[in-house]
Amino acid sequence: MSESNIQNKTLSIRISTNGFCFCSYSPAHPDSLQYHFHPTDDDKSLAVNLRKAIENCPLVNKDGEQQVKAIIETTEYTVIPAEYDNKKDYKVFYRCCFPKSDSNIEIVSNRLTAQGFTLIFPVERGVYEVLQSLGEITYYTPTSILMGYITRKPLPEENYMLAYIQQEYSLFIPVKEGKIGLTNIFRAKSHEDHLFYMLSIWKEQGFSQTEDTLYLCGNKSVEEMQLLISRFIKNRKRINPNELFPPSLLNRIEGIPFDLQALILCE
Repeated sequence: MSESNIQNKTLSIRISTNGFCFCSYSPAHPDSLQYHFHPTDDDKSLAVNLRKAIENCPLVNKDGEQQVKAIIETTEYTVIPAEYDNKKDYKVFYRCCFPKSDSNIEIVSNRLTAQGFTLIFPVERGVYEVLQSLGEITYYTPTSILMGYITRKPLPEENYMLAYIQQEYSLFIPVKEGKIGLTNIFRAKSHEDHLFYMLSIWKEQGFSQTEDTLYLCGNKSVEEMQLLISRFIKNRKRINPNELFPPSLLNRIEGIPFDLQALILCE
């Protein structure tokens, strides 16, 4: 790939302990989408792994002249109302919510203008320094991406809950009368854990078992979760990426995490 072509594309990097996903894409040229996955070495730190991944990734412009978006997979985040959004206060707000969190972190943010607040969340300091070497970074979490996604591409129902199922956590975003409510995220590994939290939030939010809709997205276990939840919630739908992307891109999006797909769709 030529350097000029790299510079004209947005590079999105998804940071996870399970590996790094690199995606290069230009909204003006949908067929330009390219994807690269780099696994992590458990014997090395996440920062060292990321540095090696960047060095070996053909989608990265090593000169830094490239728009870069970084998705930080984390279950720790908090919300600041727009009127109190001051970068100097991020650490104070964060420490109040997570007093036992690691001290070796930087606090970054993603402003959700349509919702009127900012999400703040941690990045391991070593990872932060590696990312900063690429230039100016826009930071996201799966939570902020999916909230932005259903704001820009609303689902047809007025009342529903979006459940994002991952290997080690579940994220739930309730929507009532078209407005996003309080999000919830829980560490969960087994199907039973995911199901317990899903039903608990469904009941807490006052959703109807027969009238309202549960949307599911995430990893391969979503199909199994659909079967488990069928006893409790009548209306269940899976958000299928094959219905969201042009046919010419379907073979390229296979294996790309849904939050990264959603970020691409919202560009």
